[in-house]
Amino acid sequence: MAGQVAYTDRSAAGSSVDADHAIARVDGQPVVSPAPGTIAEMRAADATEVVSRIPIAVVSYRGFGVVVDVPVSEQYRLYEGAVTATVNVTGGPSGIGCQLVPPAQAPDTKESVGVLCLLPLDTAVASGLETKVGLNTGRRDDVLALPLQAVSGRAGQGRVSRVNHDGSRETVTVGLGLTDGVYIEIVSGLEAGDTVAGLPPGVG
Repeated sequence: MAGQVAYTDRSAAGSSVDADHAIARVDGQPVVSPAPGTIAEMRAADATEVVSRIPIAVVSYRGFGVVVDVPVSEQYRLYEGAVTATVNVTGGPSGIGCQLVPPAQAPDTKESVGVLCLLPLDTAVASGLETKVGLNTGRRDDVLALPLQAVSGRAGQGRVSRVNHDGSRETVTVGLGLTDGVYIEIVSGLEAGDTVAGLPPGVG
């Protein structure tokens, strides 16, 4: 949030903090540490006016973390609700749940942004190991869905080529929901039983 920073009495570089420990208040709202660790740096002076989503302190986590490269085009999904992540370590443990920490600042590149995923403190890993991470940004059951290659658009609204009973094709605007990378949810514009071309309008 934006406002004036007011640090707590325990907040100073080198201080230990627990998860959900209030480091400061900004505009009267608490700013808490997402995980246990040590305050490594204070980025803003006490009583400083700050804008929204600017880091005011750096906390060094007590365990290991994984940096996940998320395409900028998908980054908004990290702020739309609960996000869970599962990590498989190459040559090591798999199916590890980790705590995702969304980036506080806009990415420096136009391609991807590094998002930190904190592993449980007792995870048997070492620095530098390769991992694969699955991010679950939402779940839907019993929904209409189409293969991604049949839809023009990936978020909010898209277009498809509906094939009518006489064989003619019609461009239809559809509302889009979640995607798993293979299929995408259709929230409006089509009904169960409609036939859609395998490629979107202007492609096939």
